Amino acid sequence: MSAFDPSKYKEIEREVYSRTAESYAKYGGSTFEALASPLLEGVELKPGQTVLDVACGIGIPSLAAAKLVAPNGSVVGIDLAPGMVEFARSRASARGLQNATFEEGDAESLPFPGNFFDVVLCHLGLIHFTDRVQALREMWRVLKSNGVLAISVWSTPTRARVIGIVSKLVAELWLAAVIPGAPTWFDFGPEGAIEKILSDTGFRDIRTSRFDVPLQVNSGDDYWKTVLGVSGRLQMLLKNIPPEIAQKIENGAKAEAEKCREGQILRIPSEEVMAWAKKVE
Repeated sequence: MSAFDPSKYKEIEREVYSRTAESYAKYGGSTFEALASPLLEGVELKPGQTVLDVACGIGIPSLAAAKLVAPNGSVVGIDLAPGMVEFARSRASARGLQNATFEEGDAESLPFPGNFFDVVLCHLGLIHFTDRVQALREMWRVLKSNGVLAISVWSTPTRARVIGIVSKLVAELWLAAVIPGAPTWFDFGPEGAIEKILSDTGFRDIRTSRFDVPLQVNSGDDYWKTVLGVSGRLQMLLKNIPPEIAQKIENGAKAEAEKCREGQILRIPSEEVMAWAKKVE
């Protein structure tokens, strides 16, 4: 197995998610918006606040936050992938949101002064960072005193099967994809995991909740199109492994998804863990 290279990992993230911004929006937009909704409700945004959205992707939840802090508040979204940033800008423009801006940036070295934002959002972003502790320290740094962090991560593979199905198959069928030391989607799914890293990095008044918006599709084929559409890394993997292995992963994913059938539709669990915490000095 290859050793984990953080720099290379970031290069790949930047490339694959830049290429897949449009398909991410097409296949995952409504689901991710639904998953972001309780995160925003929990932080209780108010008009006039300044908000940072770390790993903003296509603008979820930046655009929703921009409406809540208007007319005098503002939202800045940053993402490592320039393609995501451009797509988020186009969505903000299409909605006439002038108080939402987007720029390219690394969560582990935020390009903002300390004590600057009232709220920092990070919706399903922490799982992608190479140094999660450093990223959280940066979020703590840019928050004002008593500022709030609102963050979400995927739950465990069995409770977030929308991702767990494919990750399990990849690990079983193509061992080279498993790199020791690399971040995984489920590192903070177990009970107490997100609370511990938040506490260790200085956050206080931590509260958490679990929320599930099952992915609803008509068939295993629809599930496969969806998960492939939102995962640039999966697309890249399938292009770079033997075709027969790629086909086994696809067939296995469709079959596992069908096990979630309830009548005419499949309801595939998509549980996330949400946390809200304060910077207390």
